[in-house]
Amino acid sequence: MRRYLLKALMCLAVSLVTPWSLQAGPAVDKIKKRGTLQIGVEPGFLPFEMRTPKDEWVGFDVEMVQAFAKTLGIQPKFISTKWDGIIPGLMAGKYDLIASGMTITPERARMVLFSKPYYDAGLKILIGKKFEGQIKNLADLDNEKYTVLTKLGTTGDIFATKNLKKAKIRRMDSEADAAQSVVLGRGDAFIYDKPFMEIYESGQKGKVILLPDLLSSESFGLAARKSDQDLIDAFNTFLDGWKASGGYDAAFKAMFQDLTWKKQFPNQF
Repeated sequence: MRRYLLKALMCLAVSLVTPWSLQAGPAVDKIKKRGTLQIGVEPGFLPFEMRTPKDEWVGFDVEMVQAFAKTLGIQPKFISTKWDGIIPGLMAGKYDLIASGMTITPERARMVLFSKPYYDAGLKILIGKKFEGQIKNLADLDNEKYTVLTKLGTTGDIFATKNLKKAKIRRMDSEADAAQSVVLGRGDAFIYDKPFMEIYESGQKGKVILLPDLLSSESFGLAARKSDQDLIDAFNTFLDGWKASGGYDAAFKAMFQDLTWKKQFPNQF
């Protein structure tokens, strides 16, 4: 997150230029005329995008998109979408961007246009407490006696399919349901993204164990249609300026370290 002084000054200079002198283009112009930036998002991915009991959106991605929309002089509109339909929804024009903790992969990049990476993540394994000492790594888990849970269509699902030859894989629609199934003993392990796993494990001490190994190195990016290069360019310019101004670090601290969003979910985490 740290930047050399020269780069910071250059980014600050960019941020002081009138946004539309840098960001004007067909997609951005259309969005400005509409007055809203429409965002496809699947709620429930801690701490990136969550919907409170009061129907309010919170999370790191939410704060980032709100700050981006502000530079465009418009309001964001978050559109709740199931994960397996989130890219088709973008292609169908239901929203302008996907901001939902999406891992940048070559397969997805053939369908969508990704922004610069804004978060470095990876996959981890969550196991039930009763398996402490028995399952220490992926090799131990790959046994026909174990049932491994994944969230359908995620990189964790893809990873498990490619790397587990003996263990049974059960795919679920929600990361919350998969993690809770491990707690309840309805599944033996869950493979999913590191930030969610770390926060979930911290709230379930004594019930689950998060294995230390990082199974993969991944980066998250925003996604747009291939035709909307100007929109991605606008976001990339914003991201550089947001980091240089300290906005990124402030949002990261609030969401990942201070966990300020937890107070909006009483008795849930």
